[in-house]
Amino acid sequence: MFFVVLCIVLAVSLDNASSCRIDKIILQFIVDATPILLSPSRISLHTCISYDDMTGLSREMSRYHLMHGIYNVENSEKRIYDNLEHRNLYMLDMNCDSSIEILRQVHSKNMFIAPMKWLLLQDRRMMIDNVYKNSTYDNSIFEDLAIYPDSDVVVAQRFDGDFLYLTSVYRPSPQRAVIWENRGNWTVETGLQMTTFDVASARRRNLQQTVIKSSIVITNPDTINHLTDFEYNTIDPITKANYIWLVHLVSRMNATLSFNIANNWGHNKNGSWDGMIGMLQRREIDIGGTGMFMLTERISVLEYIQLYTHSSLCFVFRQPSLSTMKNIFTLPFQQNVWVATAIFLVLVFCLLYISIKWEHYRGTSKKSAAYWNQLNNSKPTVTDNFFILLGAFAQQGYSYEPYRIPSRIVILMLLLASLSLYAAYTANIVTLFQSTTDKIKTLSDLLYSPLTLGGQDLPYNKYYFKSTGIQDPIRKAMVKKIEPEGRKANWMSLEEGVRRIRSETFAFHGIQSPIYHVIQRTYQEAEKCGLTEIDYLNTIYPAFTIQKHSRYLEIIKNGALKLREYGLKYRDEYRLYTRKPTCTSQIGFITIGFTQCSFAIIIMGYGVLLSVIVFVLELLWNKRQNMNILEEAVPTDGRRSDHQIH
Repeated sequence: MFFVVLCIVLAVSLDNASSCRIDKIILQFIVDATPILLSPSRISLHTCISYDDMTGLSREMSRYHLMHGIYNVENSEKRIYDNLEHRNLYMLDMNCDSSIEILRQVHSKNMFIAPMKWLLLQDRRMMIDNVYKNSTYDNSIFEDLAIYPDSDVVVAQRFDGDFLYLTSVYRPSPQRAVIWENRGNWTVETGLQMTTFDVASARRRNLQQTVIKSSIVITNPDTINHLTDFEYNTIDPITKANYIWLVHLVSRMNATLSFNIANNWGHNKNGSWDGMIGMLQRREIDIGGTGMFMLTERISVLEYIQLYTHSSLCFVFRQPSLSTMKNIFTLPFQQNVWVATAIFLVLVFCLLYISIKWEHYRGTSKKSAAYWNQLNNSKPTVTDNFFILLGAFAQQGYSYEPYRIPSRIVILMLLLASLSLYAAYTANIVTLFQSTTDKIKTLSDLLYSPLTLGGQDLPYNKYYFKSTGIQDPIRKAMVKKIEPEGRKANWMSLEEGVRRIRSETFAFHGIQSPIYHVIQRTYQEAEKCGLTEIDYLNTIYPAFTIQKHSRYLEIIKNGALKLREYGLKYRDEYRLYTRKPTCTSQIGFITIGFTQCSFAIIIMGYGVLLSVIVFVLELLWNKRQNMNILEEAVPTDGRRSDHQIH
């Protein structure tokens, strides 16, 4: 439903007998033509007719179920120019003596701009001897009015009874003359006959070489020499792509492009903007030539056009290997496999203990004592059983030699099970060392990951990175991680950042396309796998911008859609922007360092520490035993016992 208000202003001259009156023909025209031509949803009628005529007109409009309000034009000036009713469609009788003055007031208040709509009624009949004859009318007033391509001003000229001729009027620019468009005609019998149903943006593309002013933002002075040759794509790619699209748009409108160079997109300084945004705010340029991100503070200053550039600022990194994120030595088996293995070892330990005990009991009998004593000199203990189990399971060997069949069966099963588990374990370890994790999916994951953060050393990259992280604690912590207090900030060139992504656990924040362009040229195929990107700004792609209430808004919007429809936008993006490299082969050599083997090294360290502690305890225990022996050998009174004398 269109919430468009139809305000019909019929300023009727009251000082002569030939005043134009609202008759049934005009009422029928409103009922038949305006829903198609102007799509009103409410009628607010401002007229100078008498109170009785206003009452009768309201009764007739109610019969047609038209929402309306009728006011006297002498007391409705404030109502007419109320800015809160900016979507009104006004109808003005141009035969009224005050019509020219009203149009000048509308011009001064800039009320011809979209989405306001106007329907002007001209009665071209002149009554001579009680007979209406066609009259001429001076339309030179429109030469001085701000009726531009975005305006919707329809003039309905009445000839000979019920015939109304419809035209639209506009000016391509302040420097061009008025253009009249034939929109069709209306009669009671034939109804509305339209010459075209095209919208204004499609009908008014020809701006007659009007100068369209623009501005582009460049960060490298040499960019001005390579705007259209598709070279050096890593430098100002958005400027180059948008300039080509801007040329297409201006050419489609038959206009002339004039642009200047800005150093930045714009910063807000106490409500006043500099850079390209400031030029749009001060109406020094018509359209921004370089797309910009849609930020909340900019929406009130300029208008965005649905012509996006696939350029974004984000973190690019390679997903780290599992060994840097987790204890890789526990990953080859699932938890239930580890539990089953533990149960198996406990069971084997119990069976081994029973079999060795039984073997020792049988081995110490008189029949086999000599042979048994050659193999096992001491009585087996629980510690011996534990080391047999540990040596077999860890593939390290053991000193025990089984003699009886039960113990041999137990140890054989232990060796076979440990061999199978060891083969499966080592095979999975090798695979996992080459595998990457996919656990880093959000900014929070990235912040608390072992990856080092860095950013591309560009002014606008620093600005967006810091300004976005003012309120969000995660982004604020990332800013501190890149710019640590008391140390050098981690801002670097594009080449250095891409190199560190390749050789380190490193996440690089910058423009997506140049990063991928360098990766595509310098990385091996296997190194292109596992690349991940995380959006930091959390906003849509940069889009074209234009003045608020621009006279060319609808034409440029329509042209932007055509660029996408014809494929011109995607053709230029394909040549200037590098997409994420595809992973064609994950086969390659990997380097295993201390990071990957950290858990094993930690276990070895604890083992060494435990062995030292045990060694010290054994020394202390041995020393204590020797002291006890000496105390028993030498009595405290210095005399030897009888046993020692004998």
